[in-house]
Amino acid sequence: MLLLGLGALGGTAPARAADPPPAAGPSASIDPGKVAAGDKVSVVGGDWTPGSLVQASICGENGLRGTVNCAAASAASGTVDASGGVSITLTAAIPPSPCPCVVRIAVIMNGPPKDASVPLEIDGAPYAPLPATVKTPGRLVFIDSAMVGEDSIFTWFGSPVQRRFRIEVGNMGQSPIINPTFRIGFYEGVYAPTWDNYESHITIAPGKRATIMLPVELNPRQHGTFSWRVMYDNQIVDEQALEVGRPWGVYVFGALLVIVVPVAAWRLFLRIVELIAEQRARRTGEREREVGLPDASSLLARPGKNRKSAEDKADDDASESRAANRRPAETPAGAAAEPIDLSKQPVRTSAGESGGRDR
Repeated sequence: MLLLGLGALGGTAPARAADPPPAAGPSASIDPGKVAAGDKVSVVGGDWTPGSLVQASICGENGLRGTVNCAAASAASGTVDASGGVSITLTAAIPPSPCPCVVRIAVIMNGPPKDASVPLEIDGAPYAPLPATVKTPGRLVFIDSAMVGEDSIFTWFGSPVQRRFRIEVGNMGQSPIINPTFRIGFYEGVYAPTWDNYESHITIAPGKRATIMLPVELNPRQHGTFSWRVMYDNQIVDEQALEVGRPWGVYVFGALLVIVVPVAAWRLFLRIVELIAEQRARRTGEREREVGLPDASSLLARPGKNRKSAEDKADDDASESRAANRRPAETPAGAAAEPIDLSKQPVRTSAGESGGRDR
């Protein structure tokens, strides 16, 4: 019996080691399955990405052409809980395309692109057979969105604040999406929003992902609390708020101008006055040199120097006269004395007459 038990355990081991079945995709159910226009429809989903935002809408032609077949006005959204479940209540409406109709649930934000459809009967809605060669148009699904960008030192001096919305999208349709257009609403406090259209020049092929950058910018020196909302085909893609501080650099620069400009003007005024004074002094000196006497005449204007020159010349003449009247040296004994010629002796005159001749 022990051996038989061990054999039985050995035979069941391979069955336990078998690979688990693949996980099923997201599911959805509705209640009730047949309604009239204006009735409430309860949608319950499971196995969705936790935290993602999903949208439920009623579509005609089984939703083969995406949002073109769906009644966007009656669509409703819900957030997936931590267990992957979601519950949405929407109002039934007749879609723009004829039935067969479905309730289509799709991820529009914060999650990978997923969708599911549940058949729905609507009383009074038109019905038409599906086209044989229908091709699903491009269907844009939003995967992630964020506002990126930082302030620079120029922002502190009043430069415009610039940000960008980085939006990651995917095309879940069978046709390419060419140049999708977004609407961005700008809110400032309690003022009414202003809307701008941004066309992203990009082509998204079926089954492909792409990143779209949408620029947003404030006016120079604008500060306060601001909000932006991005929408695509009546769907809210993202909404962000931004707190912008005062450009204090502008105020500091203005205060410096109030102080520096007067000081610089005063110093410039003082320098101009100094230059004018120097110019006047230089012109005065040039004028005095122009009206002065030449060198020869200036010598006559110096009586002390002329008198000294005359006295020096008179002394020289007196020295020569004394040398001429000096007694000759005694001759040795036995030598004949040389006769003196009186005609060659200088005539002695008075100092006054000598000075007159010198002059």
